[in-house]
Amino acid sequence: MLRDDLIGYLRHYAESIGAPVRTGADVTRIAPAEGGGFNVATTRGGWRARNVVLATGGYQKPKIPALPAQLPGHILQLHTDSYRNPGQLPEGAVLIVGTGQSGGQIAEELLAVGREIHLAVSTCTEAPRRYRGQDLLYWMMQLAQFGPDYGLNGLTVGQLPSPAARFACNPLVSGADGGHDIHLRDLGRRGVRLHGHVEAADDGDLVFSDDLPKRLDQVEAAFYQRMKPMFDSYIAATGMSAPEPEPPRKDDWLPSEPARLNLEAANVTTVLWATGYRLDFSILDIPVLDEWNYPRHRGVTEHPGLYAVGLPWLTGHGSSIVAGVGRDAEYIAQHIAQNIAAR
Repeated sequence: MLRDDLIGYLRHYAESIGAPVRTGADVTRIAPAEGGGFNVATTRGGWRARNVVLATGGYQKPKIPALPAQLPGHILQLHTDSYRNPGQLPEGAVLIVGTGQSGGQIAEELLAVGREIHLAVSTCTEAPRRYRGQDLLYWMMQLAQFGPDYGLNGLTVGQLPSPAARFACNPLVSGADGGHDIHLRDLGRRGVRLHGHVEAADDGDLVFSDDLPKRLDQVEAAFYQRMKPMFDSYIAATGMSAPEPEPPRKDDWLPSEPARLNLEAANVTTVLWATGYRLDFSILDIPVLDEWNYPRHRGVTEHPGLYAVGLPWLTGHGSSIVAGVGRDAEYIAQHIAQNIAAR
């Protein structure tokens, strides 16, 4: 959906179910109440609730490395959370750190208006926006929702290699102009200066890892190693009609940027940190978080009446997106209803 369509969809949904939505009210603290339930402090007064659902999503606080303190003070530093458009930025070159969806999409936007761009490449995988006749997200949602019925569990939380994998970046694609692929080598050929991972700042220089060719190979291969076999297996298992897969994209173009970048010599005046987000449940005065600051027990916490929904990989890949959150929400709503009926 386009932005205005999505806003309209959410408004219509709230109206259709009569949801008493309160906007402009920040929750500042949630604590157990004497006799059961919760005391909820907000900027619009205190509330009492029998049940609380944490539905704040997984993008609460920008995650920024310690490096910004070592950069020259005249350089504008923004996390992508604060970026709105190219007009925000001063004249000069822009360094974008990170190549998840935000980093790649902003690089395209800045390139389109003629800005000089340096791009520090992370390990977020590239992927085709469309595969075998359908949008990438279509296949991901089909596999997440129906895959287990066919023994295909690759997009369930139990198949993650570690808890840290819940915070991995999404495939590097764009929704602009109807949706399209983003390829880092293509950006490089169009003038974007590609670098490795930012490792250190040294007297006005940034030092990058020297593994850029390996990184580019890794981000290009990951889709074909993990996602493509899952999609193909799902298509075969369901007997769906789909075009034959296209062969993997072959591209051996390599950049030739040095491992050090002098920010002044390169006229870099802006650094955009496309480094993702971290969870922040500091409003919660109840010990239900694990070492990753994640509510334990996947939605139904051990504290009676306290729930979570909409977090990345709460139960599966679709848990944190509009198209997939309903499955977890339905389970939690039923759990709340049963508890109310039992009282």
